[in-house]
Amino acid sequence: MLMSNKDFYLLRSPLLPINALDHLLHIPYQQLAAEIKELFSSALLAEAIYIASPEFSRELIKWQQGQLTGEKEIEKLVLSLFRYMLRMSYRCTPYGLFAGCSTGSFNNSTDVQIAAPEQHQKHCRLDMNYVAELADVIGRLPDVQEQLKYFPNNSLYPVGDTYRYASYTIKNKFRQYDLTSVNRSVYLEKVLTHAAAGATINQLCSSITDEEISYEEAKEFIAELIESQLLISELAPTVTGEEFFKVLTGKLKDITPAADILLSIQQLLTKPAAGIDKYLQTHALVKKLLPDTNTKDLVQTDLFLSAPSNTISQHVADELAEQASHLWKLSSVNNNPDLQQFISRFRDRYEEQEIPLVIALDTETGIGYGSHTGHSATHAPLVDEIFIPNNQEPDTISWNKLRSFQLELLGRHQAEIELTDKDLDTFNPSAQPNIPDSLYLMGSLVAKSAEDIDNGQYLFDLSSCGGPSAANLLGRFCHGDNFLKEKVQECLEEEAQHSPEDIYAEIVHLPESRTGNILMRPQLRQYEIVYLGKGSVPAEQQIPVSDLMISIRQNTVILRSKKLNKRIIPRLSTAHNFTTGSLPVYKFLCDLQFQQLHNATGWHWNLPVEQPFLPRVRYGKIILSKSTWTLTKKDKTPFAALCAQLNVSRYVAVTEGDNELFIDMKSESCLHLLESIWQKKEKIILQEVLQTPDNCWVEGASGRFTNELIIPLKSTSYRQTGTQLAAQNTTSLQRSFMPGSEWLYIKIYAGVTSNEKILTTVIRPLAEELLNEQVIDKWFFIRYNDPENHIRIRFHHGNNAGFWKTVTERLYALLDQHAILIHSVQIDTYVREIERYGTETMILSEDIFFYDSEATINCISLLEGEEAEHYRWLLAARGVDMLLQDFGYTLSQKAAFMKRVQKHFFEEFGAAPTLQTQLNSQYRKHMRQLAGFLDPLKDSANEIEEAVHLFNIRSAKISKALQQVSLAHSREELVSSYIHMFLNRILLSNQRKHELVIYHFLNKYYESQVAIQQQSATAKHPSKAGLSLQ
Repeated sequence: MLMSNKDFYLLRSPLLPINALDHLLHIPYQQLAAEIKELFSSALLAEAIYIASPEFSRELIKWQQGQLTGEKEIEKLVLSLFRYMLRMSYRCTPYGLFAGCSTGSFNNSTDVQIAAPEQHQKHCRLDMNYVAELADVIGRLPDVQEQLKYFPNNSLYPVGDTYRYASYTIKNKFRQYDLTSVNRSVYLEKVLTHAAAGATINQLCSSITDEEISYEEAKEFIAELIESQLLISELAPTVTGEEFFKVLTGKLKDITPAADILLSIQQLLTKPAAGIDKYLQTHALVKKLLPDTNTKDLVQTDLFLSAPSNTISQHVADELAEQASHLWKLSSVNNNPDLQQFISRFRDRYEEQEIPLVIALDTETGIGYGSHTGHSATHAPLVDEIFIPNNQEPDTISWNKLRSFQLELLGRHQAEIELTDKDLDTFNPSAQPNIPDSLYLMGSLVAKSAEDIDNGQYLFDLSSCGGPSAANLLGRFCHGDNFLKEKVQECLEEEAQHSPEDIYAEIVHLPESRTGNILMRPQLRQYEIVYLGKGSVPAEQQIPVSDLMISIRQNTVILRSKKLNKRIIPRLSTAHNFTTGSLPVYKFLCDLQFQQLHNATGWHWNLPVEQPFLPRVRYGKIILSKSTWTLTKKDKTPFAALCAQLNVSRYVAVTEGDNELFIDMKSESCLHLLESIWQKKEKIILQEVLQTPDNCWVEGASGRFTNELIIPLKSTSYRQTGTQLAAQNTTSLQRSFMPGSEWLYIKIYAGVTSNEKILTTVIRPLAEELLNEQVIDKWFFIRYNDPENHIRIRFHHGNNAGFWKTVTERLYALLDQHAILIHSVQIDTYVREIERYGTETMILSEDIFFYDSEATINCISLLEGEEAEHYRWLLAARGVDMLLQDFGYTLSQKAAFMKRVQKHFFEEFGAAPTLQTQLNSQYRKHMRQLAGFLDPLKDSANEIEEAVHLFNIRSAKISKALQQVSLAHSREELVSSYIHMFLNRILLSNQRKHELVIYHFLNKYYESQVAIQQQSATAKHPSKAGLSLQ
């Protein structure tokens, strides 16, 4: 079983029982208005409407007072109130007082009892938009400003002689962010240093007042820094820790008379009495500070249900976790296009360097986030027959296979389709899904009674099962429920134990003031990544984005904190939708949560044509997809006739996105409401309702309630993936070499085959000539695509400062003869990849690049004729084998090494079973010839003696170089990089795809050779292989 449940869950239920609809659903439509008016005379329901919409509440009051007389106006109002009643009696999603939540626990039996509404707890607070505005207005008061502490903007980072940071302006009540640049200066550095731990305006002014700048001038300077948001006050909104309104009130209690008003607001909002008076009084108080304030969205309210009994059978939890474990076969690896493109561009630009995250994401100096790259290819016989499945498919099986499978299901003409384990194996037969360490199962438990549940007679209507954390859907409710907060913190502590060497850090960012309502949660983790948001943990546990370093290792983004020297795993413990309109840094950190994890599992119909009816889909007791009817106006069929024609169930929900409106098809009022919706739409989607009035088991004083459960789960496949990172001391070795230094770095842009011609006819003879004349002492090349094809050549001479003039003059003269093939020639700065090759072994690596470039360029010069590309990959495989030999690898070590490398590449390309089949098929096709090319005794027969001689020269030089240097850096990492660079040089195009195939072939070959060696050993010592008779 992949998952097991924790010992608690969150129950979500509406304010009213579903029985509250009984009378309304059975009366004639003409009586609806009178019944609705009577219902909403209740102070509780009037309060619920006011919280949802103060404007609509005013219309309700007008009607109740007889001020609304128009027939159409009243009908529209009544139908809207009817919709609200349906919402408050059926839908479980918490919103204001319409629905609430309560934390329950798994026990021996099922028993959930919801108390009367007056016993529920209302958690009211001023809307974050107004709190942030209050903080800003009060913080600008001169008397207040003088007493506040100021800190540097935590998005600030240095770029050359400037600082860059994100600042915003308010446009149409929304923040519009811009990347702002400011010149560095002695005075600015002093201010930032003093402000690092927080400082008042007076302290900051004193820090830069001297003989050349007066106190008043300093004060003007500090005021400019505050106005430009380079300095941020301690009144900046928080989204973690104590609720910001309480923080603000506490900070201002001894500073300003406004604090008395804030305290009065806080006291008003904590009154338990029902009704709208306290909200009207709150509005009046807020207007004293913000005169333009209106009542819309003034107060945020969460409802916490009182449940004297709230337990579900542990057996049910275990059964659901076990069945949901199988459903991960329906899921696919998250291959976020933005993240994948970023990884590709990062590798192209920085290779395996580790650089500051803010530089990488900077849109001017770095590569930004969400950018696009291109690729090119040429004829390559080895890999042309290998089809790489698209990793960005919505499902793990191919589109055509999925479509055929679903069409076959529809062809059964069944009202319910039950998936079997055999069906699930069709999707993903053997691959182990990479599920989050902490996750949740969300859905509704459907049964007639609690006793039926305990007897196993229930269904689970699945909404979602995913991550990356159990806290995603729970965090925002922790402020009003201490027991829930403790349980969530326990979940997150356990999550962190999966990678004890790494740090799971909460992302703290406030994109817009209003989103603070969703983002507000207590401090749930020990560490926080702060970015345009104020942290709640101690300063030493806050990680500013400027502290984060980024690198790409094995196609995986690695974040490291410089000050903590630990890998950082970002997490966002709320349900904020960050996918659109977010700043690049925030979106990047949020996207990174899902790196290499499987997407949330579930069922998604992917059919070529919209179907009027889709059947229910079930696996075990889990409902993956409910029966669905799509009604359109295309054929002009009357609505009622269309419903009858499609055999629509009695109880359905009108669905739009995640909104659901309960409908009883036998209710006059519901049909009238449905007709009014139909008139405004070209299409309506109806979904069956499983929690019908006789199928609700949650009990209460006034009837039975619908339910929705969020069940935290944990992965049972513990993967100790901690990454102990050590910051390398790279300061003793020069990293960058500008044009005119000891390294000359030239890029030649041309087509793939044109670059091959330039290498063999220009670079090869020129390099040989320059070496003989001692103009250079070494050189090397690599092929690249950034995004256009080019070759990168680096020439070196440590003592002759003017060598580059000689090289460029001769090179340009030769290239001029091939001008028609060349797009452009560029000279650039050579930046050593010290993190990849190690401080102590960087120069050794450059020497090995030199030896390898010489061997490779001479080797590819031998390739000619129709079989050239076929011989190329065979020689590449032989070259890899000889490199492993050069570094002392035995046969068994070669096998172990290649198994690891092949696994990494296979996973990079999606690890699809179809790909495995293709690779195995290709290996069987080529294995005899490959084995021959790897056998030195057959070099003559294969006519590759000259090529192997070139590799032998390389081997001799590498062996001599290795005697001079100790491989302090990991041997395996270095050898892996050397092999990768060799294959880059020798292969014409599609290098990574070629690597995938060559590594697969060598892995299979070495496995077979190890098996042969073991069989031979067994044959020589048969007694060792026999069974003991004792």
